[in-house]
Amino acid sequence: MLLPADRRSEILDICRAEEIFIVEDNPYGLLGFDKPSPNAMRASDSENVIYLGTFSKTIAPGLRVGWALVPQSLKEKMVIASESSILCPSNFTQLVISSYLANQPWRDQIASFAKLYKERRDAALAALDKYFPKGATWTKPGGGFYIWVTLPPEIDTNALVPKAIAAKVAYVPGTAFYADGFGSWSLRISFCHPTPERITDGIKSLAGVIKTEMESRQIN
Repeated sequence: MLLPADRRSEILDICRAEEIFIVEDNPYGLLGFDKPSPNAMRASDSENVIYLGTFSKTIAPGLRVGWALVPQSLKEKMVIASESSILCPSNFTQLVISSYLANQPWRDQIASFAKLYKERRDAALAALDKYFPKGATWTKPGGGFYIWVTLPPEIDTNALVPKAIAAKVAYVPGTAFYADGFGSWSLRISFCHPTPERITDGIKSLAGVIKTEMESRQIN
């Protein structure tokens, strides 16, 4: 989810006033579909924003290389924290990334990925419109990999997982994104990997599972 520009500015102002650092985790920021991605919050405040990025979403997931842009006052602490956490990151994968960025048209590759993911997002949204039951709502993402679906509150998406898997569909229950168990009637689906045809088939199957559950609970 991307905060509106005015809300982002408001958060920056509040955190500056209260001397609170902002952690801006932005793995999908370059994968916008419908319009250019907005500037990162760090572009407006390099002294109060810790910016996290990764190449796993824009180049190759198997490389698992990320980076952090941090205020100068935190740099030494971040290095110590990194060393104590991961000891020694792979030199090989870092050199692969460095060589790729220096010698390949990586911006063109990201643009081609964004086009591919947009086609898959469009297929997912079309399938949701066609097959999902009344009472369900979902986001229409302008980038990234995922769609957030909200079902009637009587539906427990955790309990529904085995039935979905039996129908050869997988999703992440909404409770995985909250610390207090909230969101049990929500779920996140990914459209980044399957072809548009498989996305359509998968959402159709998932819709069948949800409709059956709603009928068993007499939810209109």
